[in-house]
Amino acid sequence: MRNCVIIKMVNNMKKNGFTLVELIGTIVILSIIVLIALPATISMLSDGQSKVDDSLIGLVESAANQYVQEHLSDFPKQLETVSGVRNNGTITVTDLKDGGYLSTSVYEKNCHIKNDRINVTSNSKKYFYEYVEIEDSEAC
Repeated sequence: MRNCVIIKMVNNMKKNGFTLVELIGTIVILSIIVLIALPATISMLSDGQSKVDDSLIGLVESAANQYVQEHLSDFPKQLETVSGVRNNGTITVTDLKDGGYLSTSVYEKNCHIKNDRINVTSNSKKYFYEYVEIEDSEAC
């Protein structure tokens, strides 16, 4: 009778847990799922960041357009392509923020744009805006 009780206890223990093979199989299946899903997730995050950056550039260019419309004397209709000359076809992001054309919260949340600028060129009918990113490791 005593042997029968021990055998029943051993049988009950086998039913309560998972075997090592079952645990390893589960880990392998989960690893395969992660390996399949990880590249797709990384790609989505990268695409999202790219769209955020494009939107930010559009916002800055829109602010530059508003700035130019209000300062037409600084930006005559016949501009040659100018690089790096302040108030002669170039507007900095800091100028836009200081002039109230770009909100302070956008400026502060995106500290990597603080030194960027917009080159303004024109034919006789239309202004063109080129966003120029300035690399600055100490901006943030």
